[in-house]
Amino acid sequence: MIIHAALLSKTGGRKVNEDFCCYDEKSGFGCYILADGLGGHKGGALASRTIGEAVIEAFTASPGFSAIKLIEYVEYARRSFLAARIETHEHKSMKATLVLLLTDGHSALWGHIGDSRLYYFHAGNLLFQTKDHSVPQLLADSGEIKEDQIRFHEDRNRLTAAFDGEELVRFTIPEKPVELNSGDAFLLCSDGFWEYLTEPEMVSVLKRADKSEQWLAEMENMLLDRAETGHDNYSALAVIIE
Repeated sequence: MIIHAALLSKTGGRKVNEDFCCYDEKSGFGCYILADGLGGHKGGALASRTIGEAVIEAFTASPGFSAIKLIEYVEYARRSFLAARIETHEHKSMKATLVLLLTDGHSALWGHIGDSRLYYFHAGNLLFQTKDHSVPQLLADSGEIKEDQIRFHEDRNRLTAAFDGEELVRFTIPEKPVELNSGDAFLLCSDGFWEYLTEPEMVSVLKRADKSEQWLAEMENMLLDRAETGHDNYSALAVIIE
């Protein structure tokens, strides 16, 4: 299998970009990560960058593919994050969301905490999406609101879990890897991206996109047509399997 990846990360209508996304591909393995620093906590940009760079550093030093490896990379990031939080006392309350994809080109695993999302597309359809660790997601799970009402719910920024350097008991991973097929695709994105695009629209653009870059570019155009003045940072990382 050949992996085609592309990313974008923009400030949007804010002064500082607190999102961070990056990836590395080495020895037949790929590691793709997106983090979103929480705007209500000082040091959001530092938080997301610390997590992203630490995960990639751990992956680059020991590339591999397994649930154990995924947790190993995240645990290294947790320790690095905690050290950075201690060193920069003014940012002791910094937090971030995290979504991480790991693949060997034949199978894939992922994990997340917070409300940055991973979408998995198979055979031209959305097969899976992560569930936010947020108050609106709890309301949707209990049937009090519909899933699509999460996007602009008044409490959409109230998270029930985030990456803060403490124990990652809420970090969520699937029970087993998924086997990949040609045409499968993944989209990792922050809430500033997914709140302006519906899942059917993501599928529709994917079906006519030739490359990961085109998929992202068309979705970004749709986002910018809808975004309000002063809208949030937005970031996305697209991975297509061929």
